[in-house]
Amino acid sequence: MTFEQLLYAEVLSRYSSMQKAADVLHITKSGLSLAIGQLEQELGVKLFERGPQGTSLTNEGRQMLSSISAILRERNAMIDTAGAVREGRISETVRIRYMNTMFPSFVLPFLDHYEEMFSDVKLDIMCSQIETIVSELNSHAIDAGFAGISSSLDPSLDGLEFTPVLKSRMVLGCTEDNPLLNKEQITPEDLRNQYFCLYNEAYQDFVFDRLQFLCGPLKQVIRVDDTWAMHEAMTRLNGVCLGREILGVLSRDSIMNDIKTVRIGHLIDDNTTIGWLTNPRYELSPTVETLLAMITEDIKKSAAQADF
Repeated sequence: MTFEQLLYAEVLSRYSSMQKAADVLHITKSGLSLAIGQLEQELGVKLFERGPQGTSLTNEGRQMLSSISAILRERNAMIDTAGAVREGRISETVRIRYMNTMFPSFVLPFLDHYEEMFSDVKLDIMCSQIETIVSELNSHAIDAGFAGISSSLDPSLDGLEFTPVLKSRMVLGCTEDNPLLNKEQITPEDLRNQYFCLYNEAYQDFVFDRLQFLCGPLKQVIRVDDTWAMHEAMTRLNGVCLGREILGVLSRDSIMNDIKTVRIGHLIDDNTTIGWLTNPRYELSPTVETLLAMITEDIKKSAAQADF
């Protein structure tokens, strides 16, 4: 098989039309059909179903597509690395994952110092759940993860190293109209009258379960990853959400600026610490260490400016 055949298969899967895919690839329809047929014959797997309504992936094709895409990504990465080697440059990709909330500090130090320090570095950063972060650190798929750890929850970190950056508290977020804001100290009965909106995170599930153990059944109405969806749920239902106080202070999501917070430390252990997860079995490169240190410094500076 050739890389061209794999590329043809990936493009065809997007357009579901031999003619459209051939036009994008600047080859003939018959040439595309021949290449796909040769690939299917070599793999021993029928990738596409051809019919009057177009060309669609078979079940087997859908299972193969992720492997095909992965091979093409690795090919492109190899070509980029070869180019850097030829030109005497050191090319490196720094892979970071974070939980829940994007801080400006995650990217601004990289962008601010790109020309003089990181011109040959690619930053790959995205949101992930703690289970994914732990798994990817153990497989060395990423360099570091930024996560919140609680003294109440002892997650299985599989020998990973946690470096604290800031301490925080778990709080309830609510709208200005929520009656909880008028309470000097909320009670379990107060919480039983609330609509809970949760972020998709194992630790929030843990805290919610602890509150239910204390208060009895609580009403969970939505579970989301998106801040806009969370804000809509809270404002439309006058509901509450769980969150780390520091994340609201340092978040780039201005949409949540009108959300107020209520302390729950008298009901459960609300202490959390946010920081870096790394794998001590794999040595961090000087580039990664430098960038993590710069991000950490920027986070602490932003927290100090916010008087947190």
